[in-house]
Amino acid sequence: MPQTGPKGPRGKAVVSRNAEKHGVLSTTPVLDIEDPAEWDAHLRGMIDSLQPEGHHETVLVHNMATYQWRKSRVVRYETEMISLHTDYERERETLQLFNAKSVKEVVDLVRNDRKRREFIATRLIPGEMTGPMIMRYEAHLHRLYTQTLHELEAVQTRRQGGTSPLTRFDITGAPGG
Repeated sequence: MPQTGPKGPRGKAVVSRNAEKHGVLSTTPVLDIEDPAEWDAHLRGMIDSLQPEGHHETVLVHNMATYQWRKSRVVRYETEMISLHTDYERERETLQLFNAKSVKEVVDLVRNDRKRREFIATRLIPGEMTGPMIMRYEAHLHRLYTQTLHELEAVQTRRQGGTSPLTRFDITGAPGG
């Protein structure tokens, strides 16, 4: 079957990011709507805090930083969606106060701002992801972070001459449940 995709380097670069629909499953740590300097500071903070030695420990810390970064996207998404809903209600009430001529101007401004913010929110997490799905992603990222932290702790303990258990149980549930 003949190739139907882009043939030039620019087109190939664009389609290489097609799978990156949103930030939770992104293969790159920093999305186009995020500040690379913030990611660098976050990663440096994790490395300074956990003090990895060698490649293996550094990879584990990098993974932990990535999981925390992705988890922060979930929080930003929730905040943005709540803000959008609240603003919509406030905008609707405000529009009723304007006369017919200025309503169009206000509506255009509101629509443009709303479209920009919806774009940002859907880049963080797609719109079809409801509350339970967001909670699953957050729990999944938390488990990945915790498992990686435990692996890092075990590797560091063994490196320092100690012993670490091969099995570790983490039980998370409702209090008293």
